[in-house]
Amino acid sequence: MHSPSTVRKVFLKNLLLLQALNLIIKPAWLLLIDREAQNLLGPSYGEYYLVLNLTLIANIVLDLGIQNFNNTSVAADQNFFKNNFKSIFVLKGILSSLYFFVVIGLAMQSSIPMPQDLLIILIANQVISSFVLYLRSNINALHLYAVDSLLSVSDKFFAILICVFFYLNHQISIFNFVLAQLMASCFTFLIALAINIKRWKNIGFESQTLSSFKLRSLLYKSIPYALLFTLMNFYTRIDVTMMNAMLKDAAFHAGIYAQSFRLLDASAMFAMLFAGLLLPMFAKMIQEKTDLRPLVNLSATILLIISITVSLACFLFGEEILKLLYTFKNDESLAMSSMVFKNIMLAFVPMSLIFVFSTLLTAKKDIWYMNAFALVAFIINISVNYFLIPDYQSFGASVGSLITQTAFAVFCIWRCMVLFGFKLPYLQIAKFIALVLILIGVYFFIKSLTNIYLVLLIFTSASFLFSVLLKLINMDKLMGFFKKTAQ
Repeated sequence: MHSPSTVRKVFLKNLLLLQALNLIIKPAWLLLIDREAQNLLGPSYGEYYLVLNLTLIANIVLDLGIQNFNNTSVAADQNFFKNNFKSIFVLKGILSSLYFFVVIGLAMQSSIPMPQDLLIILIANQVISSFVLYLRSNINALHLYAVDSLLSVSDKFFAILICVFFYLNHQISIFNFVLAQLMASCFTFLIALAINIKRWKNIGFESQTLSSFKLRSLLYKSIPYALLFTLMNFYTRIDVTMMNAMLKDAAFHAGIYAQSFRLLDASAMFAMLFAGLLLPMFAKMIQEKTDLRPLVNLSATILLIISITVSLACFLFGEEILKLLYTFKNDESLAMSSMVFKNIMLAFVPMSLIFVFSTLLTAKKDIWYMNAFALVAFIINISVNYFLIPDYQSFGASVGSLITQTAFAVFCIWRCMVLFGFKLPYLQIAKFIALVLILIGVYFFIKSLTNIYLVLLIFTSASFLFSVLLKLINMDKLMGFFKKTAQ
């Protein structure tokens, strides 16, 4: 994996496998199982979402930046995995115990209504999921992309099977819904652990793995990554927490926000797959001083085409899409959800750029600049929410999310331009502007159609067609990547 052409072949082939698996499994979870749970469980789902958000905000305690630090380090040197696997595993066990007490403490101080059994299961699921992510970071960094692709969807696959069992037996409840996720995470953990142990035995053994000095050293090196994870997690998740603190009907607005955020999560999951593939590739290319621009341009272009298409479709056909997915009491509640939905989904465009450029900065270990950017983004998010949430509720929070994601994306792109000497591709920007204008024009031609499935099919097809005509997608080059097997 030395030449830019070979790197792009490896990236595209593994990306296709990842996307194929995720297109089948994750939408089924988010848009069928999770959505149906909200429709069936009603207000209790909003309360569950508040509790879930609480466990996610405290998630930093589980990781402290270890995952990204480990992925980057192992990608550059496999011996890091050999020498530190046991140490990190023990360290994560210690952090898991600390996380338990932190979340319990936060819960005791919170006004969120939460059954203790539900809280314990959510805590356990976050702990197991954190171990899975660490184990997957080893697999990914060792360039076992196909294996990591399967593991990326296995938890949702198992959760779907278990939830379907509960649905068919009329046993669906918030408790069983959360229990299904925990069981699925445990199955995935056992599979990932077995693969890690087998790989570790093949590489070798380090006798001083459990020294306290090594644990302290790993913690110290991961602190910048931990701070970055904390700030990014806060500015992404603090919206719901602020609504809970500032609104009397917080559960209602958390439910509205969850409806839209679920669609953003579904979209972001596909973009996140790019970051998972790109991080070890970028780290290796930086170490080998390979030209980064072709891979950066390819990944950013693909993600922008996807995110612009999805965001515009959701903005222009917001109410129709929401009516497909959820049941609304009246037109007023549909209109309220639609306004939130449009802002939330527009944030997918800057988020897609963040997945490329922040990943490149992480691979470069330019963490302190990223921390500064994330801190500014966090301050922006808090400030906007403070002024907008009291008057505009979930809509105000959605505006804050859009502004924050855009600001952080701009910061990351600017830093990459400075650090790697990238130039603004003015012609490429003009083409994307043209694509947006063309798609808006397509909207006026098809908006009178009554079949939303046909409308979305035409809209998506038009996006692909005009991306090719504008040469945002070069079909000759794209097909050329697949003529030979990547080495």
